[in-house]
Amino acid sequence: MVVGTAGAPPQNTPARLLPSVLGRGARRPLYASTVDQIDPKRVAALTEAQQELFRNNTGQSAKTYERAMKVMPNGVPSSFQENDPWPIYIERGKGSRVWDVDGNEYADFHNGFGVMCIGHANPAVGAAVKARIDDGTHFAAPTDGSIAVAEELARRFGLPQWRFNNSGTEATMDAVHLARGATGRDTILKIEGSYHGHHDSVIVSVYPPLEALGARDDPVSVPYGGGTPRALTELTRAVPFNDAAALQSVLEKIGEQVAGLIMEPAMMNINIIRRARAISSASAS
Repeated sequence: MVVGTAGAPPQNTPARLLPSVLGRGARRPLYASTVDQIDPKRVAALTEAQQELFRNNTGQSAKTYERAMKVMPNGVPSSFQENDPWPIYIERGKGSRVWDVDGNEYADFHNGFGVMCIGHANPAVGAAVKARIDDGTHFAAPTDGSIAVAEELARRFGLPQWRFNNSGTEATMDAVHLARGATGRDTILKIEGSYHGHHDSVIVSVYPPLEALGARDDPVSVPYGGGTPRALTELTRAVPFNDAAALQSVLEKIGEQVAGLIMEPAMMNINIIRRARAISSASAS
């Protein structure tokens, strides 16, 4: 079973991919490196110049950050929003543009992880939400609205049954439960450096130290931070980014234990999903 997800990575996601892209210790790098052509001093100077621009143009965000730090860990509602020296606090959005508390205008290529794909403050959405508010918004009971949305999703995507979640973490947690229940197996595979939420089954090898990764064809599962029992971490096996041969090697060793592979079909893990599906299907048969 292959479960595809697209989620919100924690802070510094590009760095999380470096171990897989640049190679690890004795592992063979996936791509030719040009590190010897990069001047670290030049990189540091350019970075500091951009940081100075950031600091000079986001003074109100800095003040907002000081206020937020008193009531939220690291001053943000979610850890992936952390930024050095402080995050940008957004005040409003319209269409494809957003404005921060300093009045700076940005083109929004993020779109709330895709859910704002029709733009901010869309008039049709706004009108529907305003009309609904006067009739109540939350009942902890079935409503006609949930049926209408499920019917439209079924029509668009051809999948007959739908269940709604409050977050990507909840969605991937349910997907893992389904994979384990459907197969009667316990082990989950994931890609090193990928993020699928912060529940115990997937918060593994998100940003592993290079020295802890193990061999490419037999990676070590590394919990992200504290609080995850080792017994649960061992039920999630990581495989290197964009390496179908390594995936096949792991499946040849433990394929009969694997309930499913969770991965992003786009974004970070481009170019592996077709091969991954074929390999996974062969292992399951």
